[in-house]
Amino acid sequence: MPIRQRHATAMLLPLIACIMPGWASAEDTFFQPLPVVLSASRLPQSLQDTPGAVTVIDADLIGATGYRELPRLFRLVPGMQVAQERGNQQRVTYHGLGSDHPNQMQVLIDGRSVYSPHYSGGANWRALPVALEDIERIEIVRGSNSATYGSNAFLGVVNLITRHTGAETGSSVSARIGNHGIADVSGRAVLRTGALGLRLSVQEQRDDGWSGLRDDQHLRAVNLRGDLDLGATDALEFSASYSTARLGEGYPDTLFDGSGLRDLKQRDYTVHATWRHIPSFDEEWSLSWYRNREHTEDAWHVDSWANCPTAEPTVGALCAKLLDAPRRVGRVDNNRNTLRDNIALQHRFSATGDLRMLWGTEWRYDRIESDFLYESGHRPSQQEWRLFGNAEWRAAPEWLWNFGAMAEHIEGDRVRFAPRIFLNWQPQDNMTWRMGFSRAWRQPTLHERWTDVLVSVDGLGPVNQRYTSNPRLRPQQIDAWEIGYLGSTPWGGLLDVRVFDERIDDYIRRAPIAIPAPFVPSDALHDATGGDPFLIHHVMGSTQWTNMPGRIHLLGLEYRLSLKPRASTTLLFTHTLIQRSASNPAVRRSVAPYTATLTWMEETGPWRSTMSLLRMGPLEAASGDVPGLRYTMPAYTSLDWSIARSLRAGSRPVEVRLTATNLLGNHQEQAHKPLQWMPHQRNRAPNKTDRQVFLAVHMAF
Repeated sequence: MPIRQRHATAMLLPLIACIMPGWASAEDTFFQPLPVVLSASRLPQSLQDTPGAVTVIDADLIGATGYRELPRLFRLVPGMQVAQERGNQQRVTYHGLGSDHPNQMQVLIDGRSVYSPHYSGGANWRALPVALEDIERIEIVRGSNSATYGSNAFLGVVNLITRHTGAETGSSVSARIGNHGIADVSGRAVLRTGALGLRLSVQEQRDDGWSGLRDDQHLRAVNLRGDLDLGATDALEFSASYSTARLGEGYPDTLFDGSGLRDLKQRDYTVHATWRHIPSFDEEWSLSWYRNREHTEDAWHVDSWANCPTAEPTVGALCAKLLDAPRRVGRVDNNRNTLRDNIALQHRFSATGDLRMLWGTEWRYDRIESDFLYESGHRPSQQEWRLFGNAEWRAAPEWLWNFGAMAEHIEGDRVRFAPRIFLNWQPQDNMTWRMGFSRAWRQPTLHERWTDVLVSVDGLGPVNQRYTSNPRLRPQQIDAWEIGYLGSTPWGGLLDVRVFDERIDDYIRRAPIAIPAPFVPSDALHDATGGDPFLIHHVMGSTQWTNMPGRIHLLGLEYRLSLKPRASTTLLFTHTLIQRSASNPAVRRSVAPYTATLTWMEETGPWRSTMSLLRMGPLEAASGDVPGLRYTMPAYTSLDWSIARSLRAGSRPVEVRLTATNLLGNHQEQAHKPLQWMPHQRNRAPNKTDRQVFLAVHMAF
């Protein structure tokens, strides 16, 4: 059978299963109560009522996997594509389209946006200020959700929801040790006094990264959450966090030490407060404010003699001249500071018995300071205003409408309108069909619009305009259609299917450009190159964030099937197939055509085991930029296994867990282009993941 035909058959299988009489007539005993989620429309909704597909990862699944990093969990979500170039960097996308810092998803902690304003606006997965043990559930909206959360919810939303202190059962301590220097410790203390509940979480993580790389990491974080009852109708929630990170970065053999060996240091803090007024079960007012602050120290030296390949045809002539000239050493000072303030007001109410509504408004202010990223001395800042609304209308017992819209004005652009409409048909209590359309925008980040990097070397002056700003950059747009199904299975499980058609225009990507007009090489550089503009340009390559011509079209299917063949056994299967088209082949290849996972969870007395088999299709995932260099990661299969034993130390419950990842061996997931471009690295494969094995002990008080 041809490959295309096999894929088409695979795409039809879950749909056929949905409409088989045996499945449609499943007894109610097989239908489990569905969780209530907030992230699809900001209205509390059961999964069967949401406008679009939502995956929930609860605390039980988080603990059962044994993972020590959040991004590893997302590999178990349909449509998510995760890759690592080194041990301390994670690239998390939904439907691919990732760059160095993927920014097509909104990432939230308790509704607070944590995507970083610096670089291209991606989330800093290495140092998110949240402990895994504090997470009650993770809600992943699979599909565009700008109607609810604005520009950055272009392809989806990840919302990490931490546990209310009133739901805590007590304090705990944990420790973890393993190969590659893994040494983690954490503690959680819970205090309740009258109307006030407090939780303090402290954690430290260390490891040496992958073999042969400078990618060790040392992370520390302190998180405080408080919940205060102010009476029968009012409550105050507040949180504060502080985190530090020291991360090994760079390579010893990139051109001119352009990515030199160094330690990146980061300090982040945040404060977040929300007041809730709940006059009745059907109505709630909320007012929230938060501030995020990031400080990054990232500096190293470039060297005009370092790793300069005289035999390389493109820059060999320049290298020969530089090696004959006096040695020039310069400092790259990539330090940066960011600030975000955000205020939001929201009102939820029931207009009638069949109509629930929500409206709100939001203001945000972002600012970046970086002498390296903004050579002109510009300190870019941006204000954003949003007005949003969602309505859920049950027109008949089996018909549910969801309407949503966001009017968004971001400084420097006109008002953009993001609408969404969904119709859910529920012919039975345990079955929902949904169909809908949404239009969304993703505004350029401050980095994409304003970054202006001029590289200079002592004695040579400016040698390269690595980035140049593009204030005329337009927001990218997506029109998305979706058909979905959610229903119970005869084995106590659930089938969630999403068929999607996503069309993206004005996609924003980093692209090589001609030498910018303001760039004038110094006399020293002019003499070293003989005045050859090609040599000057190709030292590092000049780039700019631009709108890609043409359209990206993603058409596909994804589904998640859970089964409970017996009370002690759970099987989870996910599968995604995507047909990709784009005018730029590199963009098309940045979306893997398929992914799949199979997870088997087993409980036998005090023993608990979880095994996950993960399959990722071929993917062009890379960091850095070298014009014309392409590298596609081959498809790979990975196996993770975690087994735990419950014990008691006196009256205290203890869990001992052994976890191993990448048991099938090392594989490539992402390349670093500037390293691959070096002549002596041409036959060197990109970094390969390492197998990790670690033992964890958790004790509750």
